[in-house]
Parts: sequence; C-alpha cells; structure tokens
Amino acid sequence: MAKQIIFYWDFTSPYAYIGANLIEAVARKHNRSVDWRPVSIGHLWKAIPDRTPFPKVKMDYMEHDWTRSAKLAGLPIVTTPNPFPTDAKLPRLLFYRLKEQNPTKAVAFAKAAFKQYWGEGKDIARPEHLKTVVHVAGVPEAEIARAAEDANARQAVLDATAEAIELKAFGTPTFIVDDEMFWGSDRIDHIDRWLTLAHKK
Repeated sequence: MAKQIIFYWDFTSPYAYIGANLIEAVARKHNRSVDWRPVSIGHLWKAIPDRTPFPKVKMDYMEHDWTRSAKLAGLPIVTTPNPFPTDAKLPRLLFYRLKEQNPTKAVAFAKAAFKQYWGEGKDIARPEHLKTVVHVAGVPEAEIARAAEDANARQAVLDATAEAIELKAFGTPTFIVDDEMFWGSDRIDHIDRWLTLAHKK
C-alpha cells in the first residue's frame, strides 16, 4: 500500500483550494496516496495561544497573492468570495460522510465545492448552496440532509482538528509527509523535491 500524504485543509482557505488541485499529481509521481482531512480552521486558530490579528497591509497582500497564485496554477479564482469567510460546517460534514462511503467521490465533492466557492464566488454554507456541487460530484441531494445529522462525520471533523492542533499546525493547507510538516500550497514544490531526495537515499 502506498504511503500517505496527510492533507489538512478547510474550504475557507484559498491556499487550500490551490493545494487541493495540485497535491495529488505530486503524490502520484512519488507513488503516494493523499488522505484528505478537513478541519475547522476557526477552532485551529483559537488553539494558538499567541495568535494576533492580521494587520491590514498583510491581508491586502494576501488577497493579491492568492489571486496571483491561483492564476499561476491555472485555476479560476475570485479575489474575495461572498461571504468571506463562510461557515463551512455543512460541507465539511458532507465530505466526511462521503469519505466513509467512497473516498474518491468525497474528493470529487471537495474539489467541486472549492471551485464553487473560490472559483465562482458562490457560497457553500447552506443546503441550497450545495445542490449544484453534489450534482457535479454525482452525489444524491439527500446526502446533504443526512450529513447535517451525521454524528460520525461531526466526530471526524473534531478528531482531524485535534490532530492538526497536536501537530502544531496553524493554518491550511498543512501537509504531513512522513514526519515532515509543510504549510501552504507554495510548498507543494518542496514536497516534490523532498520526496525526490528521499528516493535517492
């Protein structure tokens, strides 16, 4: 069985959107699989004891940077979706419900949800927002309501978030490659190079 790259992410992160569309190609190149683990980035941030608010100049730069980064990755993106950030609780639950049934379909759903939110600027917070997404991913609409009540999916979000906190992750996307942590979509190239070095040992 191929070794896994652990991928912690949240729908509200533009860099996770970019990373979600790039990481699998690198994983395949190195005969790895990707274990997608969405987390609650709000709870992740609250667990950081010395966090400070982003200064406006940094936020202005980041908005420009994630737009530029998406363009370089060949991905459509809106500068700021409406609303931003959104409440991604329901799509996280739906992802984990689908992952339990069919991991491939769960990833297809995640990519479609990312595209709707970051690529098109359309919200994904409520059931009516997710109808188009589930159709694209080939998921029955009834799964949206079931996910909202799925205790196992809710626990999976809590567990993944707790894991990320334990690892001292501070944002998404965060990738764990063996025992090495990489943060940010711009570090996927480093993951590729790191794994290439590992093969040479």
